[in-house]
Amino acid sequence: MTTRTPTSRAAVLLRLWALLLVVAVPLAALMLTPTLMRSRAGGASGLSWVGITVFVLLCLALVPLSVSLASRVAPLEPDWPAGGGRRVSADLRTRHPRAWWRRLGELVGLLVVSQLAGCAVAAVLPYAYRVPARDGGSEWAIDYPAYATQAVVMYLVICFAAAWFAHRVRSLALDTGGAAGGDGQ
Repeated sequence: MTTRTPTSRAAVLLRLWALLLVVAVPLAALMLTPTLMRSRAGGASGLSWVGITVFVLLCLALVPLSVSLASRVAPLEPDWPAGGGRRVSADLRTRHPRAWWRRLGELVGLLVVSQLAGCAVAAVLPYAYRVPARDGGSEWAIDYPAYATQAVVMYLVICFAAAWFAHRVRSLALDTGGAAGGDGQ
């Protein structure tokens, strides 16, 4: 018999998003460091490639972490056991591949939206501008409040994307019998 709680799925999504906003603070710190994320910010040559690589790795790590957190934040035995989110997700990927990959596609779509949101903010609030240099050339200057606004908007959407993915995998587990191995979809 499945134990259900009165917590709505929307409440679970919001709770998970709030938790990811706290847990993913290293990603926020990285995104708020212009010399690591923007080549125009100056600093050491090629340093932005290090920041971008770490950014991608942290975003990738956020995905399985979000599934693990979802099973701890909102477990529903036996379909979505506490601490068993990654195991159930792997099982769902083999038992319901089309539905699981659709959810991963939603994640990728939301990550693209995060980049588009960042571009939209940068179009409204440009964060970099040229300033004359002493040698007659020009250098780039960063308007940090505009840069931080762009980074925060992107961070909010990236964390929401990870929460959405975990929430959708959790919903798939509940709708198909999850760890219990039910016959759904």
